[in-house]
Amino acid sequence: MNKQRLLSGHETELLTSEELRKISEDLVKHKSGFVRILPDGWLYPAITTLYLDRIYSMELRPDDVFIITFPKSGTTWMQEILWVMLRNPDLDPNNEEMKEPLWVRSVDVGFDMHFDNEERAKRDMKSIAEKFSRVCSGKKVEDGILIQIAESQPSPRVIKSHFPLELHNKDLLKKWFRWKDQDDIGSDEAANQYYNMVVYVARNPKDVMVSFYHWMRVIRSANYQGSLEKFAREIMKGDFSYCPYWPHVLQAWRQRDNPNLYFTTYEDMKDDIMGQLRNINKFLGKNLTEEQLRKIAQFTSFSSMKTRGEPIDKAYYNEDLWKKEGGMFRKGIKGDWKNHFSPELNQEMDQWIRDNVKDTGLIFKSGN
Repeated sequence: MNKQRLLSGHETELLTSEELRKISEDLVKHKSGFVRILPDGWLYPAITTLYLDRIYSMELRPDDVFIITFPKSGTTWMQEILWVMLRNPDLDPNNEEMKEPLWVRSVDVGFDMHFDNEERAKRDMKSIAEKFSRVCSGKKVEDGILIQIAESQPSPRVIKSHFPLELHNKDLLKKWFRWKDQDDIGSDEAANQYYNMVVYVARNPKDVMVSFYHWMRVIRSANYQGSLEKFAREIMKGDFSYCPYWPHVLQAWRQRDNPNLYFTTYEDMKDDIMGQLRNINKFLGKNLTEEQLRKIAQFTSFSSMKTRGEPIDKAYYNEDLWKKEGGMFRKGIKGDWKNHFSPELNQEMDQWIRDNVKDTGLIFKSGN
């Protein structure tokens, strides 16, 4: 069995043909196969191993902000909030960067793993490919399109990732950010040695299941064909890309008191977005006014973002199914799982959640 050691200290294990047959036949088949990242067993296309060391050794900047989530947990919403607060808090309509799609101005450093070759990337990510040609002249595509765009972006960067915390740079959460407690910092020289922030958004895993299922059905690189119940059980077993779910969330939850990390939930954002914006404003050290925050809340509302259109290229998804399923901005509600789960699946998931949150203190709203 092919294995390799990553800079993070994790070991990768290539799935055999027999192991691949045991997981869903509906799972998109990548040319490179699939690997588990041990010891937690995260499942990714094998091509991911080409990029993980580069992501782990990625040079951090004093004002970087990472948005890290398990997929379909409110990532795009928070991503837009962070980008606007940091790079265009007055919502200047003449801001040139705002003319770019969100996934171009705030890239997902793990997205390269979905593309087995350069031609596929050029087809499905036209705006990304154009950005790469413009800002990464002379660089190699095989070294990671999204990673190298992120490296070229101006500060402050808002960097998106669905990889768990421990697969990122080991220093990401080790230093106190200079703006957290400004009054307690003695000198500018001392202040400058503290940097980097992570915003982690979790979501009720039942709603994650529904949203992730719809997403996997409409994007061309997945084209999932199974039922929701089959999909949910694969997620619970950890037999789908990005899984397992709980080690991802609980790694961040255990860091919730780290001054470099802000942990929130999709449900808290839906219940009190202004309260969340005030907390994030303080976390970022931005000192934005209440009026600025109010306008940002409106600009990043579900209806406003849906009206502005999809933040990704059309070639990336099945357009007919995308329209039928509601696109990226499908419903924007909490508790939608109640419209989709059978009583049997609900019972299974309740037990799965209880088993994994026991003694952690983590509670998800709208879970019953």
